[in-house]
Amino acid sequence: MLNFSRIKKTLLSSRRAAILTHRNCDPDALCSAYVLSRLMKRVNPKLRIIIGTPEGLNKTSIKIKEEFKVRADTNPDLRKADMLFLVDTNSLQQLGPLQESVEKIDKPIVVVDHHYPSESRRPFTYKFCDDASPSTCEIIYGFYRDLAMKPKKREAAALLVGILYETRYLRLATSKTLLTVANLIRSGAKVEVFESFFEAPMDDSERMARIKSAQRSKVIRYEGYIIATSRVGSHQASAARALTSLGADLAIVGGEEKGELKLSLRSTSEFYSKSGIHLGRDIAKPLGDYIKGAGGGHSLAAGVNGYGNLENTLNKSLELVKELIRNSKNR
Repeated sequence: MLNFSRIKKTLLSSRRAAILTHRNCDPDALCSAYVLSRLMKRVNPKLRIIIGTPEGLNKTSIKIKEEFKVRADTNPDLRKADMLFLVDTNSLQQLGPLQESVEKIDKPIVVVDHHYPSESRRPFTYKFCDDASPSTCEIIYGFYRDLAMKPKKREAAALLVGILYETRYLRLATSKTLLTVANLIRSGAKVEVFESFFEAPMDDSERMARIKSAQRSKVIRYEGYIIATSRVGSHQASAARALTSLGADLAIVGGEEKGELKLSLRSTSEFYSKSGIHLGRDIAKPLGDYIKGAGGGHSLAAGVNGYGNLENTLNKSLELVKELIRNSKNR
């Protein structure tokens, strides 16, 4: 991965910068954007920075925005920006309504993400990407080391929140993650302060989505694995998690809104360790290509956005999973 000091000269020569997250911004994205903006201001105090969160924030991010007093705009003016940062965002399609504007801007684009970028008509100038990192906040923390700097207490706290959220309170953490968390605590962050951020009860719409997903699910047993597909209008990620909690080794839940498809994939760690199937790399990416969109994610969690027929897409995903399982048996 590139050393962040490579773009220090560009930062020093810039007057305005925009940091953009994916739509429905989650805490890893928001905390990464917020801390990156503070780090950039420490490098160049004269730099004016705007944070763009297309289509708003998820429920936990709203709490974080209020706690850290983050200034974010759902429809930022990008015309005067000297450079753009895409944080926790590996494709322009994830920008939603901002995609077209970014494609037209002839300025450097920097991608910072814990997934590798999808192919794009608009090339990225710099890529700070590490798919071995459980969170984007950990990559942002690495920038401090690159610049021989240390995060201030407030920056450390925000990074810790993002890491805790993305790793499901460290259940998906690596050894490197734990070392990062320890260093953030040394910088003044406190785990116990933010416990309440992750204890928000599900609202009725999410509960109903989970129940409907279970009711509508199509479940098959294939080569010893239980695979479930379903469809709901919203909360696809939560519904997919619920299906794995009920016993599915792999769950794929899709939804359709205004002609656009959205699918969430979740699997158990046992499924990944036995099959070697990486949801982001092996399923989400080819599925995103299939529906003329984009897909990516982690080994146990991934997402896909695109266009087409939902039922056909779910069937295609099932065919792809079967093929991958067959290939894994032949290794």
